[in-house]
Amino acid sequence: MLVALGAHDGLTGRIAEQAGIEALYHGGYAVAAHHHGVPDIGLVGMSDMVESIARLAAVTSLPLLADADTGFGSEPGVRRTVRSYEAAGAGAVQIEDQAFPKKCGHMEGKRVIPRDEMVLKVRAAVTARRDPETIIVARTDALQVHGTDDAIDRCHAFADAGADVAMVDAPPTVEDIERIAREVQIPTLANLSETGRSPFVPTDELERMGYRIAIFPSTQTWLFAKAYRDLAEEVVRTRSTEGIRDRFDSFDEVNRLLGLAEWEQA
Repeated sequence: MLVALGAHDGLTGRIAEQAGIEALYHGGYAVAAHHHGVPDIGLVGMSDMVESIARLAAVTSLPLLADADTGFGSEPGVRRTVRSYEAAGAGAVQIEDQAFPKKCGHMEGKRVIPRDEMVLKVRAAVTARRDPETIIVARTDALQVHGTDDAIDRCHAFADAGADVAMVDAPPTVEDIERIAREVQIPTLANLSETGRSPFVPTDELERMGYRIAIFPSTQTWLFAKAYRDLAEEVVRTRSTEGIRDRFDSFDEVNRLLGLAEWEQA
């Protein structure tokens, strides 16, 4: 099973690759939070996402799975999105069946488009890719709206339309998680959102269930938010960083991480 860690900029991409991570997930939640300071409710456009993907792809050779939300439009918009994502460096493109404006999959109050409308989007994504190895991930958010049966039925339709991978977001129970992997006939992707609506299932168990991809889409956001809040509160309280300096990477280490020696070569 492929495990992809969330990364949203050049620094996180470099850290992930140098640590030995095997693939990256470029998610809309993290881009909205880190780049724009806004929630994941459809406020970030395609050009913002493409620019962010390009910055990430420029400094890492890792496979990149990129979140394309609702595809940024109907079929013509989906085709443009897939080609723009490919050109920016994405090796896999994920589109979902929410109605615009979309919400993070673990928020309440989601709405989904009709199944047949999403099937047209999936077909558009499949036919738009210029590289036949670009993976199209079709995600459904229908479980919270219409139930597990409808979500799995949509995955079957997406598979028939040519999707390479299916994803059902925010299943509420371990039983649902296992059923999805068992009944969907194409490779399935599991979203490991540690603070979201789904129970956390270890990757080894997901692989045993039959999942082929697991993503940690926003883990870096939870971690960064806590670490930076601790930093800010320390400076407010003590007017110093002395009490948390043991948590820092050094100036030289960060420069090494950023490839300073390569840039300084004659």
